[in-house]
Amino acid sequence: MAANTYYARSAAEPLAEAQQTLDRHVTSSATGRCLECGSLGPCRNREGAVAIFARSLRLPMRQPGASRPELIGAVRVGAPVLGAARQR
Repeated sequence: MAANTYYARSAAEPLAEAQQTLDRHVTSSATGRCLECGSLGPCRNREGAVAIFARSLRLPMRQPGASRPELIGAVRVGAPVLGAARQR
């Protein structure tokens, strides 16, 4: 009888793959479609990646501006500018 050896994937591997999927499959603010695959709304790939993070009880890293809000005229209001001195 032969012994079988099983290697478990590290817990970080699925999260890293899910993060890469989230980074690629971003829903555009302008069109409501995935920028990677063109599906309407959050695509299946993105939903699967979100589920992985939900099960792990961790949050994904954000990429500000990934949904390209400037396409619908969105501007940042009231946000402090780094390195800018407050004018009186």
